[in-house]
Amino acid sequence: MADQAQLFNSFHQASNVGTISGTGLGLTIVKKFVDLHGSQIAVESEVGVGTTFMVTFFDWSYD
Repeated sequence: MADQAQLFNSFHQASNVGTISGTGLGLTIVKKFVDLHGSQIAVESEVGVGTTFMVTFFDWSYD
């Protein structure tokens, strides 16, 4: 998917959104939040089926 490389860029909207409105900031904000917490976000996508986002938060607390 050509749009995947752009997913976390500000104001980017995928080419297949049609008439769905938005600002293109949602995933940018999520990515920044995840990065600030030292965590990870991953994407799996299949054209015509859908996209799954997986966010992994690490437990950085120590006893």
